[in-house]
Amino acid sequence: MNQAGPNDSAGSGQGGAERAAEEAQVAQWVRAAQEGDRDALARIIECYQDRVWRRARYRIGDPDEAWEVTQDVFIICLRKIGQYRGDAPFWFWLMRIVDNQVRNRQGWWRRRRRAQTFSLEDLGGQAGDDEKTAFDPPDSAPSPRQEAAGREAFAILETKMGELSAEHREILLLRFADGLAYEEIAATLDISLGTVKSRINRARAELREKMKDYI
Repeated sequence: MNQAGPNDSAGSGQGGAERAAEEAQVAQWVRAAQEGDRDALARIIECYQDRVWRRARYRIGDPDEAWEVTQDVFIICLRKIGQYRGDAPFWFWLMRIVDNQVRNRQGWWRRRRRAQTFSLEDLGGQAGDDEKTAFDPPDSAPSPRQEAAGREAFAILETKMGELSAEHREILLLRFADGLAYEEIAATLDISLGTVKSRINRARAELREKMKDYI
């Protein structure tokens, strides 16, 4: 549960080396899991469960629903891990499962006429912070006053995020909610690295403009 997400220092040699080492380790676990090693599968779950939860959380809006999605994702992972061929990093394969399960969950609720919300209550830091900003669930319980202030601030942020174009909203979520490096975002969206950087800059500028009366 305490496995750190991807290093958020885009382009740093140390971050790239750490990421490569993690991917090599995961590749070993995946090969072992494909051969029936349950301990290896448990290590994969430990490595990725927080990342899976965050991706689901920032798309489905409800933390409890995100845990339901997380459980479903790893059940599917257990069943289908033999289908992973190693053509892309394992996380990319897992992301597609997460997104499919989020869509399934949202559809399930829509069929029951439940309003869909996309809350960003756990965002850490202000819009426009540098690349070291991390969006992680809080580690300590705030006071009631802090909770009230936080709910109001994040409700505003949620509203303003919802006003962004789909393109800008998605790239900010990929960068800060999912913690993907620029190179990974480029591969995920099938765009160039330069396009990723310029799109993130434009998205931040748009969000700062929308938030100017509140920050």
